[in-house]
Amino acid sequence: MTLASLIAAWLPDARWFAAKGEPLAAVTVHDEAVLPGTDLALALVDVRSAAAVASRYVVPIDHTTGQDAAATAECAGWLVRAVLGAESRPGRHGGFIGHAVPGGTFTVAGRPAVTPLGGDASNTSLHVDFGGRAFAVKLLRRCRSGIQPEVEVGRFFAADAPFASTPPLRGWLEYATTDGAEPTAIATVHDFAPGCTSGWDRLVALVANGGITGPHRDAILGLVASLGRTTAQMHRALGSRSDIPAFAPVAATPADRRAAAAGMAAHARHVFALAADRLAAMPPATAARLAAAVANRDAIIARLEAIADLETSALAIRVHGDYHLGQVLVAGDDEEVFVIDFEGEPGRTLEERRAKTSVFKDVAGMCRSFDYLLRHVARTTGAAYRADDLRQLEECYLDAYRSIAAGQPWWPADPHTADRLLSIYKLDKAVYELAYELQNRPDWVEVPLAAIPLPR
Repeated sequence: MTLASLIAAWLPDARWFAAKGEPLAAVTVHDEAVLPGTDLALALVDVRSAAAVASRYVVPIDHTTGQDAAATAECAGWLVRAVLGAESRPGRHGGFIGHAVPGGTFTVAGRPAVTPLGGDASNTSLHVDFGGRAFAVKLLRRCRSGIQPEVEVGRFFAADAPFASTPPLRGWLEYATTDGAEPTAIATVHDFAPGCTSGWDRLVALVANGGITGPHRDAILGLVASLGRTTAQMHRALGSRSDIPAFAPVAATPADRRAAAAGMAAHARHVFALAADRLAAMPPATAARLAAAVANRDAIIARLEAIADLETSALAIRVHGDYHLGQVLVAGDDEEVFVIDFEGEPGRTLEERRAKTSVFKDVAGMCRSFDYLLRHVARTTGAAYRADDLRQLEECYLDAYRSIAAGQPWWPADPHTADRLLSIYKLDKAVYELAYELQNRPDWVEVPLAAIPLPR
């Protein structure tokens, strides 16, 4: 069998493969670079679906078995050494080039211990430990040429706007072609934050043991408040450099608001079309609720389009873009919070992820994550889902966020405007979640559906 056919045999089942459920028409290896002293190669694999949709993935491959080799010591170790040492490896049509952040070039030696890190759906994250010097390596599976926000924001925090609540970026690996096309970010290397758990795991453990009003109420609300303050501090850093064009805050014009409304509406129409196609595969109760949402899509979309009429002096800034409880780490008992994964929503283009927007995109994302948290606990423990619990978590988070955000140029001065923006962005996020669940976790479709209110 060819290398491409070996990869095609397991690719549709890979967690990070985006086109799940779609028949594959062709899988080809665009380029590969053999890693020195191994039977491994870093391959760029082109995939075309039966619907003629094309995409490219990075696949570290073991030539002897045809299996993914990302978590092997040889591959992960080479990735770290190539990045920290600014090394390169040629392929047939281009090359893989390591870049260290300024002043960060150094060497590591030996065979590392490698542990996969959970919680990553669209990429592969690894804990790579060289005998005490540990790194978090993220392999950016879906290849898109252009400026990768994960790299851009990491460099910004490293050199231009220090933000202590994120593990420092040490460098990245990119693929550059010989024809002058924009390079593609392949992997990032950050310092590893030891002794941390994800915000999701920490809160699930606390909430599952007695709920919001149970014995861990103070710890739950303390962590949620810390999340709120850290989010605002992140936004303050992201909006702090008006002299750097890619990060300079900008005033949102009426044309910008109309464009935002049009973008939300177009995305929602696409999602409702997808929902209509998937109705037959849903359980009866879910199908009925989904059909009602599809039937009322125009009224739902009109709620999103209302953003065009909201006048506010709040500036648009760079944001995290895919903000939820899985994107934060919690350290120790003092609930210190670290934000990770500035890649943005994988389903968006790089241009969309890098666009300046309202901070409510992140704030709404975290609020929606609280809803997922409570519904997950209800499913796994049998406890009742209570809307009042969600209200308490959101209020605690927002109160802490506003304690820092109030008066900042990117936060609305009018509380009514802030409430309306939060409502619109929460709805937009729920529509995005609906698309994700329809394509990846059909048994979770009811969660975002419940957050998409039907007209009365």
